[in-house]
Amino acid sequence: MLPAIGREDRLVGEDPRITGMAACCALGGDARTAWRNLLAGTTGLRPDGTGTVTGAMPHPPWEGEGDPWAACIAGVAREAIGDAGEDPARALADPATGLVVATTKGDIEGLRRPGRPDSLGPFLRRVRRALGHQGPAELVSAACASGSAALVRADRLVRGRVCRRVLVIGADRLDPFLVEGFRCLGAMAPGPCRPYDDEREGLSLGEAVAALWIEGGSGPGVRLAGTGQSQDAAGMVRPDPSGGGLALAIRRALAEAGGGATGAICGHGTATEANDAMEAEAFRAVFGTSPPPVFGIKGATGHTLGACGTLEALVSAIALREGLLPPTAGHRAGSLGLDVTLSPRALPEGRILSVNSGFGGLNVALVLEASR
Repeated sequence: MLPAIGREDRLVGEDPRITGMAACCALGGDARTAWRNLLAGTTGLRPDGTGTVTGAMPHPPWEGEGDPWAACIAGVAREAIGDAGEDPARALADPATGLVVATTKGDIEGLRRPGRPDSLGPFLRRVRRALGHQGPAELVSAACASGSAALVRADRLVRGRVCRRVLVIGADRLDPFLVEGFRCLGAMAPGPCRPYDDEREGLSLGEAVAALWIEGGSGPGVRLAGTGQSQDAAGMVRPDPSGGGLALAIRRALAEAGGGATGAICGHGTATEANDAMEAEAFRAVFGTSPPPVFGIKGATGHTLGACGTLEALVSAIALREGLLPPTAGHRAGSLGLDVTLSPRALPEGRILSVNSGFGGLNVALVLEASR
């Protein structure tokens, strides 16, 4: 278990930077393919065998002998470490390398498997075993804010000099239990979801593994310039309609980042009526009547639950590196007062704000900026 690190420890060490990244999601089996398809306006949402529209990964990675789901996660993670120019085996064997895994259910099928109950603790051990990881590790399960909350944790660990570098993994897979659970809540759209659109009817579920390699120091990469969290506790599943909790998390992240313009917002954008309206209220509360351009990826990937914050930070990092904002798949027209991207456009400034909100009222905001 990693030691507790508070806000007062944040300024001790060096700025954390994302120097390596990898992903597998409905848009492709690697980050480059996913980004290319996202820019093209492609959606990975398709009807499954029951006719339910979901964002499934290209090849079911949990089928096979041994522990294929953990092996899939480990494979994506090693790719992220290699993307940073590191040797994965050597880096993972270093006791100064931390691991933070973000998920809502881990391997939910394992919970139902006779003789193999699989809670989140054993799931973390399975991932560590597949990786060959030797350093400190923990698992973050904070509903749909898990991935971004895990990045806040990595930020504290690097700045607090607890770890020299941290591997952050977001991973969740589709399962009939999850699909039926959201259907019972009345949250599922009958077709592909439409973030921030006036005709949005609910979310589409997806699955993904996304991994980010975080290390301190100066140099090229994408700097994690500021983080903010809040808890509005408005309800178990519905957000605070005023957006006050999310606005507080955003203000905290911007304050930690210091001066500088926000060029764009990567929104949570679940395409549920309540969430998208809440986000619009929060953005106006912070930025006034003309918030920065907003884009969302869930119309292309589906809502990947505990992985979405990590995947959206990855997309934001690529957008900063490329100086280009992707279109928002599924969005046609909206009256929420947001400038939602309909096609690729140049990033006007060097910062992107990425936000997520989860059941129970947890809100997380991240400020990312290019570091050269």
